Amino acid sequence: MSQLSTIEPIQLGDRTVEIIRTAIINGDFAPGEHLRDRSLAEQLGISRTPVREALHRLEATGLVVSRGRSGWEVSQFTEQDVRELFQLRRMFEPMALSELGKKQDESAIAEIGHFFDLYSHPIRREEFPEYFAQDNAFHNRIVACSDNARLRGMYGVLQNHVDRGRHFLTSTLPGRADDNLEEHRSIARAVALRDFDAATKHLLAHLHTGEDLMIEQLRSGLTSH
Repeated sequence: MSQLSTIEPIQLGDRTVEIIRTAIINGDFAPGEHLRDRSLAEQLGISRTPVREALHRLEATGLVVSRGRSGWEVSQFTEQDVRELFQLRRMFEPMALSELGKKQDESAIAEIGHFFDLYSHPIRREEFPEYFAQDNAFHNRIVACSDNARLRGMYGVLQNHVDRGRHFLTSTLPGRADDNLEEHRSIARAVALRDFDAATKHLLAHLHTGEDLMIEQLRSGLTSH
């Protein structure tokens, strides 16, 4: 009788973290919204223990803030947060791109150069989640080109907030997705041509545009209330 492979146990804690994290990033839980472990546990059909553990882990990432016995609160996403986030991205991502240029990793160059070949205009609203994931993967792939483990680790810490900001901008400015695609293609084309100076120039312009639009949308949201 042939042997069956063992089934890895599902990590309930990790899954709970991912569900709540995704809800925050997608805006299902708004900034400032109060979160109670009992209510979340009931919605998820699990005990309060993994929910509390998940909230503590999300607190460590900065996505939620503890309010003591009152529970937790989704952290705010402010103009200062945006500025700090993009300041760090403008440091980390070009550094990784520069390393790729020095290493001339053929596999990475080919992968990044063709990252958006399957996309065309216009990007429909129902395609936003898939495109959002591809956008995310593109920037992660650039950072992964760095041999600096600390750089990659610090970027990983930023990832929750990068995702949150990216989803916020795409969902509030639907037309932004098509402009975003062209900006990504400019970076990818330059990498494919091994013109890393041009790739860095396009990357920095892309990040500056994202920062400006995100701040504009945040200000618009504040003045509309």
